[in-house]
Amino acid sequence: MVHGFRRWCQHGWLWRLLLLLGWLWFSMAALTEVPTPDVSVGAALRNLASRSGVAFVGRIVKINRGTGVVDVVFQVETPLLGQVGATYTMHEWAGLWAAGQYRYSVGQRVAIFLHAPGKAGLSSPVDGMEGILPVVQESADSDPMVDVRRLATRVQRNVGEPIVDAANGAMLLADAAETARNWAAPLQSEPPRRPLPAGIEPVAPPPVVTGPVTTSPIVVAPVAVGPVVVGPGNTLRLPIGIAR
Repeated sequence: MVHGFRRWCQHGWLWRLLLLLGWLWFSMAALTEVPTPDVSVGAALRNLASRSGVAFVGRIVKINRGTGVVDVVFQVETPLLGQVGATYTMHEWAGLWAAGQYRYSVGQRVAIFLHAPGKAGLSSPVDGMEGILPVVQESADSDPMVDVRRLATRVQRNVGEPIVDAANGAMLLADAAETARNWAAPLQSEPPRRPLPAGIEPVAPPPVVTGPVTTSPIVVAPVAVGPVVVGPGNTLRLPIGIAR
């Protein structure tokens, strides 16, 4: 029986089974976990924190894309929730990464809220990319802030109403961290929001280009319109336009 199990592992069936279980786990999470509207950005932060197994502020230092798993290594700056050390490696199902696209980039500084790892060791941000808040800073001497524009879209509003306080898309990192750590405390005050630093916009990593792409328009030759000519033997000869 032991030899049979070893052969089963050598042929890759165990790995395929683990990938299938990981896919089922993430699929069920996506179907059952639908974020509900929040009353404020602070409430949205507390919502994320309440469902996180681990949360911290850190910088991405390495990304390893494997066949079925992507390893994202963070240098942890400030733990928020759960047990984390100086570094933390998130093992994410590769099916969440579109071909040639990166969900995160090396050097990116974020406040991240993660699900507790499942039995296969896989995890992902709570509520997808809403569980990753970019950390922005105007200068080395200024207070760091988090970009909360994604969270602002979760705040409940009537159809057709604009996002509340849309001009203030940031929050001090210290205020966001305190809100996350004390997510269960009653009667919390709403952390103030601020404008994003001038000229700072989170930029997605450039797409991976595998080769030059060229296109050429289709040119249709003009067709002269004239009367239908009936030749000998009652044969109809019609003018035909040719595309080149």
